[in-house]
Parts: sequence; C-alpha cells; structure tokens
Amino acid sequence: MKSKIVKTFAVALASVGLLAACSDDSSSSASDDNYKREFATAIAAGNSIFIGTMSLEHTEDIGDDFIEVGTRSGVIYYNRSLFITDLDVGLITRYALDENNKIGAKQGEIALPGAWTNHIFFVNEEKAYLAGMSDSLVIFNPKKMKVTGSINLSKYKDKDAFAVSPGTGIIVDGLLYVGLLQNVSDYETGYTAQVAIIDVKKDKVLGVAKDDRVAAVGSLDDSQNEAFVEADGYIYVYSNASWSYAPGQKDGFLRIKVGEKEFDKDYVWNVSDEVSIKDVTKKGVFKYLSPFAKADGSTVYAYLNVMNDLNKSWDSQEDYYNATCKAVKIDLAKKKMEALPVPYTSAYASYGKYVEEDGNVLFAVATEKDGNGYYRYNPKKDKAEKIASLKPIPMWIVPLK
Repeated sequence: MKSKIVKTFAVALASVGLLAACSDDSSSSASDDNYKREFATAIAAGNSIFIGTMSLEHTEDIGDDFIEVGTRSGVIYYNRSLFITDLDVGLITRYALDENNKIGAKQGEIALPGAWTNHIFFVNEEKAYLAGMSDSLVIFNPKKMKVTGSINLSKYKDKDAFAVSPGTGIIVDGLLYVGLLQNVSDYETGYTAQVAIIDVKKDKVLGVAKDDRVAAVGSLDDSQNEAFVEADGYIYVYSNASWSYAPGQKDGFLRIKVGEKEFDKDYVWNVSDEVSIKDVTKKGVFKYLSPFAKADGSTVYAYLNVMNDLNKSWDSQEDYYNATCKAVKIDLAKKKMEALPVPYTSAYASYGKYVEEDGNVLFAVATEKDGNGYYRYNPKKDKAEKIASLKPIPMWIVPLK
C-alpha cells in the first residue's frame, strides 16, 4: 500500500477508518473539556495522522487530545467502542468511549502480524469477521477480543494473485457480501469483479459472483465499508480500477439483488467512460470516487477525483495535497451524477462526508486557497456554507451512534 493505496489517500487512508492505531490509552484524558463529541475523525498535519473524537461546535479543540497513528490504519465504531486496526503491525485494538465520547480505556487487542486486516463486519456483540490482505476471513468475538475461527478463501485465489484479499463488504439478511480483490501487488487488484456471498450463521461460502464488466470491487482502504451500498433491494458495488495503477481496468458500478448470487446482467455503470459534468470532467477521462455517504433511496454523496481533467499528476506524496476532488451527488439506480457547490478538496480530505438526519450533508474540505474546514450542503437549496475552519487537514467523519 505504499503507492496508490497509501499514497492516493495516503495519509488520508490512514484515516480510512478514521481513528487509527494505538498509542497511549491515557492520552484521551488530557483535555478538561466536558462536552459531548459526535464524531470520530482523523486529521493530517504534515505527514502525520492523528485520531480522536470531535464536536462540530468545538472545532478549536480538534487535535488537543488525539492519538498519533500510522498512515495505514482504520477505525470502526460499534456498540460504544472504537475498533482500531493498525495494518503496519497487524494489530486490532478495542477502546471504550467515556460519557463524553472521548477515547477511554483499552478493552483488548488481537495480533495478526502480516494479515493486514482493515475491515470488520459485525454479526452481533459476540461475533464479527476481520478482513483484509489475507486469504481468509478471521472470525472473532469483539466483546472478548478473541479469535474463534476462520473461513479459508484460498481456493478462490486467482493464479496471478498473491492474496485473495477480502475487502469492502456488507451484511444484509444474514448474508455477508464481500469483495475479493485478488491482489497482484499492494495497490493493483484484479481485472474482474468478484463478490463472495457468505452465510453468517454457518460461516459458509454460498457462491462467488463474477463479472468482467468492471475490475475488482471494494477496496482495502475503505474500512467503513462504504463502497458497498444497500439500496432498494440491491447491493451496489464499486470498482475504482486500482486508482489507475492497472492500465486497462474498467471502473464503475455493478449490483446484486439481495438474496441472489449473481450480478444483475442489465446493470453496469462505467463512470470514467460515461460520466460528463460541465466544467468538471469529460467522458473517457479516468476519474474515481471516494467512499460514499448514503442518503435516501439510491442516493449517495462522494468526492470525484478528477486529477486527469485538471492536468494534475501524482508523482510524489506532495501531489496528494492538490485540490482535485469535487463533491458530487449520485443516484446509483438512475446512473446520474451532479457536482455540488463545495470547493475542490485534496485526496487527503476526500473521505470526509456524512449525511445528517435532516438530509443536509457535511463535507471535510482541504483547499489550496481557502484553508481547511467543514462545509454543510443543503440539497433543498443546493447551497453550501463553511461552518468551521481547521488548521490541520480534516478527514473521515464517523458518527458515534
């Protein structure tokens, strides 16, 4: 993941899940504030990432009691706890949250050196799956933080892949739909979309849906599992075509009807080939989407990275500070995408978005001219306003509920 996966969202990836890896458990008690934090988040300062919890009403305190983490980590919120995955050392740690949602005591950890797990799928309080760059799904008890078994996926590994890598996934009606990435390298995955369908009661693979209309779906850097979306009876899955690190791969969306084991033959949406937005991007120019924030129906919000349209290059890590990502609203069923009046942001901030209960949308933004902060977009008025400023680069916005 040193290149695309770590670079493209490099530091930001680290935030892929937001909170990330461990450090000193007591650091969360450094601040004297007593307000309630609503979100977990990651911030980037230079080439360092820091994780903590925050309130939009107190952005001046963001970072005061955060934990410094590596650039390949993730965090998932579940049942009043934060699960932090540190990919570099193969460690999954569970932290409690105090009454104000600050990071509290460490509640346990699982060490899986070399497994590089970044996804957790919770079945219930005592059963979950760990997935990542390995040839299996690890079954564990999230309450006790103990490994209880595994599902071997090695027989599904392609001959050219060094790992079958279960990545982004979603559990619906007792079935886990999880993308099989077929890693050729840390940042290049397979040319065929593959989704394993697993019975979570029996821990049994029921089948693997395959389709070569897009490349491998899901991602190892998407610890919030947002590249798989359930909407109107379908599971929509997205391929970013290895962020362009595998020339010839097709990006875009496919879908599977809930309960079925094959892709819908009548649906495919190749974003780079088909999407044109005035003054933003043209058809036939490679672009890719950050993970999604789901709204009503088949509507999602994301950032569309249009670096090629803007004639930007990614030759070094510093290039990832370029503001090449445009906020967009997407209707997956209708295959429609529109740009929003939110400033272009850098790839480091492109994971940060969240749909509020009233339908408004929060976006993390890191601009080249106007500084960093948070914008709130009102879809009814089609207007956005900056609601808070921030010195470091804001990343994920993960609700603590």
